[in-house]
Amino acid sequence: MFTALFFMMVVFLLALDVPGLWSQGLKKDLVIYALFMLLAIYLSMVQFYHWPFFNPFLELAAKIQTP
Repeated sequence: MFTALFFMMVVFLLALDVPGLWSQGLKKDLVIYALFMLLAIYLSMVQFYHWPFFNPFLELAAKIQTP
């Protein structure tokens, strides 16, 4: 249920933002928007479904603390 509502909200946001960027000819901005939207979708799904998430700072902290 959550997944369907979530993707309906994503499609709604895309329908609001993408046509304006496309009609103004802002192709680079559209690419950046798509990258950030994909990142936001992934991170929200990780949060909701409790998927494992790689945290590079934990790896860095473990390497710093070992002598």
